[in-house]
This record gives sequence, C-alpha cells and structure tokens, in this order.
Amino acid sequence: MKVFLIDLDGVLVGDKKLNPLNGAKEFLEKLESEKIPFRIVSNNSTRPPSELVKLLNEKGLRIKEENFLTPLKILPMYLKSVGVQSLLLIGMESVERYLKEEGFEVVKDHRVQAVVIAQDRNLDFQKLKLAVSAVFLEGAKIIPVNLSRIVKDDDGLYFPGAGSIAMMLKHATNYQGELPNLGKPSEEFLNYALEGLERGEVYLISDDIYTDLIGAKKLGWIKTVFMTTGKYRKEELKKANFEPDYTFDSLEELTSTLLG
Repeated sequence: MKVFLIDLDGVLVGDKKLNPLNGAKEFLEKLESEKIPFRIVSNNSTRPPSELVKLLNEKGLRIKEENFLTPLKILPMYLKSVGVQSLLLIGMESVERYLKEEGFEVVKDHRVQAVVIAQDRNLDFQKLKLAVSAVFLEGAKIIPVNLSRIVKDDDGLYFPGAGSIAMMLKHATNYQGELPNLGKPSEEFLNYALEGLERGEVYLISDDIYTDLIGAKKLGWIKTVFMTTGKYRKEELKKANFEPDYTFDSLEELTSTLLG
C-alpha cells in the first residue's frame, strides 16, 4: 500500500495566504475517498498547527488536525526533553503565544536557556543581538524548528529559512553543539508523521529539493516526488545533481500516475 507524506507550501498551496493550488482539493478528496493513508507534513513555523488547519479549511481544503504535522507540534516535547524552560524566540507573535500556552517562559532577554528559531517576518538587529549574546554569553542552546535553507515569498523573492539563521548564529558564536532538525526530512519527524498509519511504500511529495528530497533520499526507505509547482523548476535538479523517483508539473499529473 502507498503512504503519502505531502508537503504544504508549493504542493497544496501556492502562497503565504494559503491559497490552494489547482487540483489540491480534488487530490485530497481522492485520497480520502480511496482510503489511502496520508499526512500533510509542513515545515511552516509561522503559526501553531491548529491555526493552520483552521485557515486551510476556510480555504476549502478539508484537512483533519490529526493528519497535519509541523515542527511546532514536536517543539514543546523536544524543549522539555532537553530541559529548556526559558527561551528567546526568533518567530512570530502567534508562535510566542503558543509556547507560553505550553508553559514556557518566552522573554526578550539574552539570559535564557535556548534560542528558538522559527520563521520571523519582523527579524531585526535587536533580536539578532539578543540571540548572539544568549549563545555567546550565556551558553544558550540553538534550537531551529527546522533546517530550511531558503523560503520563497509571495512576491517571487527569497529569504533565509530557520536553518540558515541557525547556521549564522552557530558560526558567529563558535557554537559546538549539534543543531537539531525538528522538521522534514529528519527521520524522527517522518517516523512521528507515520505513527498510526499502516506502513507500505512511503512517498514524500515536495517542492523543496535541498531541504526535503535530498535528505529523504539518503534515508533509503522513502520514494521522492518532486513537484515543480513551488520554489524550484526542473533545471534546479541538474544544479543539485539530484534525481528524484518522480517529477510532476501538477497534482493532476501526479494523481494519474500514482493513483490512476
């Protein structure tokens, strides 16, 4: 039996307003009607998972919260496992509220146990100064919610992902710790996504060659499906020296090939 792990941005939705791409609604309905096991797996760290699911349903994509996973669902468990209670957040206000509701002390101060890095559209000099000082002066842990390198914005331009900001902090402070990967394509995240599903042939469907597909291929047990509907065109495969198991230009094409 096929099992699908489906990226959100660039596969099901085409912008930060979560507007569905052509065929997304029909694709999800077909998976549901044919009882094909799937999870939507996203590295989106702008909002808590429950908020994203609510917005996606408002946009016409019928998604259950139990079928939706982001690193923010895993983050509280991870912070508790490494003994972090106080933290400085590089992230949006909704994520700050979410972490406070989960019982963490989120402060705008360098005297913390960890710097947590999510997507932050208000990132400024002061936040970066506090983050560097927390790591350099206080020995704070650097905890990115994912190791995403680059993110495409709605205007077609790009900005650094959480992983790139984390690497900058690591370099600036000579940080010796390992950077965790709480998102795709870490094996821990993918195994968490597959919990409760009957294991079969697992397919990861994504528009992200570098963050998702190359890493998933290295695991050796996932079939990689590249969608050209997001941040990269087919030409990028040559630059990356990467050959996915499948490449599709639309969800309709994917459906006819893998579900036909």
